[in-house]
Amino acid sequence: IGATLPSLGNMSLPRASAEAQRAAANTGYIVDPETRRAYQKNHELVPLSDVLSDNEAPPRSFVTFRGGKQEYVSEDVLTGKVVALFFGANGPFCCGFARNFAKVYRVVKREESDPFEVVYVGADKSRREFNRFVKTMPWLALPFRDNTAVFERYGVPMEVGYWPRMVIINPNDRIIFEDAVPVAKQCFQEKKPEAFGSLLASAWSDSISFGRFQALFGPW
Repeated sequence: IGATLPSLGNMSLPRASAEAQRAAANTGYIVDPETRRAYQKNHELVPLSDVLSDNEAPPRSFVTFRGGKQEYVSEDVLTGKVVALFFGANGPFCCGFARNFAKVYRVVKREESDPFEVVYVGADKSRREFNRFVKTMPWLALPFRDNTAVFERYGVPMEVGYWPRMVIINPNDRIIFEDAVPVAKQCFQEKKPEAFGSLLASAWSDSISFGRFQALFGPW
């Protein structure tokens, strides 16, 4: 749905478009960098709400649909857990991986208190595609936003050919595996999802960090 244009009244069309652009900016920013640059070159364009970031998410929170509806979860959910950062976007390769890895996830994480969690770090360009993908996931996701800096932080190229990528981080914010996707694929190809638990056990640490959002993802 596009941003609602203000009543024209005595305003000229360019001024009305500028007002609508400012109204859209108040509800989030354009997530895709390339699309954002296009709008910056032409301020008369009005961005669709589908390309705007999620401005309803509380600071340092995650989003999930695993309870059947959208819910925001605080960063405290990661305390004392091995975290898998799943980098990707709504597309054939990542969707196929997510569908299979969900089976592994449900085997190694049977209870909410189990010391493992996955966070999807998306490169999706539209809110619709992001929501459609996240609704298939039994884990958490960063709310819809520009995650370019997070991809760079972990050395993951912003190119679809390099996805999916899964970085495993111990409870003290130390990277243990730069990409666990090959291991995960082997687990579900051999129908041994529980074997992924051995990888997680090797990433365990008795030393844990609190308030982990900024350490893992940078400032909100």
